[in-house]
Amino acid sequence: MRLIERIQQYLAHHSISAYEFEHSCGLSNGYLGKQLKGKGSVGSDILEKIKNNYTDLSLVWLVTGKGKMQLSVPPSGMPDAVSELNEEQHIYFTSKDEVIKLLNKQIAKLEATIVDKEKIIALLEGQSKQGGGAVVKRTG
Repeated sequence: MRLIERIQQYLAHHSISAYEFEHSCGLSNGYLGKQLKGKGSVGSDILEKIKNNYTDLSLVWLVTGKGKMQLSVPPSGMPDAVSELNEEQHIYFTSKDEVIKLLNKQIAKLEATIVDKEKIIALLEGQSKQGGGAVVKRTG
């Protein structure tokens, strides 16, 4: 499951509309729909807005799919609050290498895409230098 799909799962769980979510995070109308259709990615700036507005949402779960969707923090002074936050921190630090691997894979894919685009550009430039444009036939 992708990050954008986990956002959708969180919203459905809390009966939050896409419009309400987009509005609360300062996103454009239709942002979620565009991301779902375009298989886009969510940047760190958006993650920061999400965390600021939905403090019960576990960013570890959101990014990696591991752990619990929600952070449940009992009232201050309760030992459970500390243990839950420590558990969240532990999950984050143990999956840090996995997140780095995923990001490196994304970088490799993007670099491969750049190489492909550069090849296409070179081919098109070669065609234009050879007069590979449209042929216009003159009739006399």
